[in-house]
Amino acid sequence: MNLFNFPPSFLGSRASSLVDLIILSLAVIVPVMFYSYLSAKKRKYSVHKSFQVGLTAVLTVTILLFEIDMSKHGGIFEMSRGGMFENTLLLNLSIYVHLFFSVSTSIIWLVLIVISLIRFPSPPVPSAFSKTHRFWGKAGMIFMLMTAVTGVELFFVGLYL
Repeated sequence: MNLFNFPPSFLGSRASSLVDLIILSLAVIVPVMFYSYLSAKKRKYSVHKSFQVGLTAVLTVTILLFEIDMSKHGGIFEMSRGGMFENTLLLNLSIYVHLFFSVSTSIIWLVLIVISLIRFPSPPVPSAFSKTHRFWGKAGMIFMLMTAVTGVELFFVGLYL
């Protein structure tokens, strides 16, 4: 059995069950991200840190599995063959807009996590880096939300319809 051989979609798309799980997991990831944000607002910095480090670990593994799965199936253009929007401007825009947000989010989040782990003491407390952290944290949260929205839209336009 190949560890990276995911069964077909259980949601009826042209993707694998991994992509289905990722789409469904957004119903958990987005609220967890918001809870983490609220934890920081309530000055529960250790809770915020734990959730962010945990989300980063889970999302890193998920993204790696997703990229392996995508490459096994020839990428999004190959997977979208036979769909209602194959070779259309709508599908192409959906793909590139989602890629913009997903890649940008990954860079913002990973860089911010690494720098924050270095710059904040343990346990975390406000410091000179806090203002920068807040700015990029909010930017990362907005980009993550846009990654989720564009990902769901791409799932339907490119892989479901």
